[in-house]
Amino acid sequence: GVGGASAVAGGLVHPLSPRGKLVFMGLEGLASTNRLIRAASEFGEKIVLRTEIFRIDNQKEPRGVLPKTAKELPHLATWLDVTTDDEQWKLIRERESGIEGALRLHGGCQVVHMPSYLKGLWSACQSTGDGQKKWIQDENFALAGYPWNERLAEYDCVVFAAGAGLFQSSMLDTDIFEKKTQLVRGQSIEMTVDNEDHLVVENALLCGKYVSPLPENNRVLIGATHEYKREPLTRDEVEAELRDRSHAFASAIWTKGSIDQITSGYRVQSNRGKHGRLPIIGSFESRYHSNSWIFTGLSSRGLLYHGVFGDMLSDMIIGRMKENDFADIDWWKKG
Repeated sequence: GVGGASAVAGGLVHPLSPRGKLVFMGLEGLASTNRLIRAASEFGEKIVLRTEIFRIDNQKEPRGVLPKTAKELPHLATWLDVTTDDEQWKLIRERESGIEGALRLHGGCQVVHMPSYLKGLWSACQSTGDGQKKWIQDENFALAGYPWNERLAEYDCVVFAAGAGLFQSSMLDTDIFEKKTQLVRGQSIEMTVDNEDHLVVENALLCGKYVSPLPENNRVLIGATHEYKREPLTRDEVEAELRDRSHAFASAIWTKGSIDQITSGYRVQSNRGKHGRLPIIGSFESRYHSNSWIFTGLSSRGLLYHGVFGDMLSDMIIGRMKENDFADIDWWKKG
């Protein structure tokens, strides 16, 4: 739960694209993630912070897309408009007068506190099956020339799954992956709202950018920037961008809140294909171990995809599934 993009992510679990449509493997991913959340919740508290998300209509999508999604996925999404009689929806519209429509995402769509979830998930892993599970940290790992071949020789296989750190550390041969991915920096803002205005942080809101409640009272996370340049945006630039991109649905928070800190993380973004951005999973040749596998490139869908594609990778490793059994899962090895 410390370091990397996962630890500072907004924690919004849902299967929709930015345009409000169901993504590839969205329902399978949601079901798998919910199973993992339930497992993690047995070992931690305050993992699930909200059990619904309001996907605000910014009136820029083609007319009717969000209502259509509600009709196609009634077990996950409910369309709300100015005639809807709902207490939480009324509170949102009272605070933000320009909002006229939204999807309420439910039925497994939720908000999790990422550090708590990751800690609970690791505890769940430790409790499962036989054998040893150790989380090993060593400052020498980052040293150039570390004898990884010797360190990993005792293992039957090795899965490289450290996200952006795999590429920032030059641990992997970038020639294999540099044309298939890019590193994207994301910065977010943690804010505290005055106690008397605590209702403005009650709900998770999504509309391009997001407002995600934090475990502490009156605190939210607003994110995130998408930065491709080497030099990060300054604090003032982060604030200006996120304020501009979220003010239409979170003006009350910006008016009544104060900035506590800026968080930052990198993610590995895979190239877009006919199924959107699929992760990079499968076997590959590495200089560290003869049976090497990789799991990275989950882009902005880490929470949605980590369970379902993690299951696929496990099946590949134990021989239950071939790498070309699933449509385009080996896309990154082609061309």
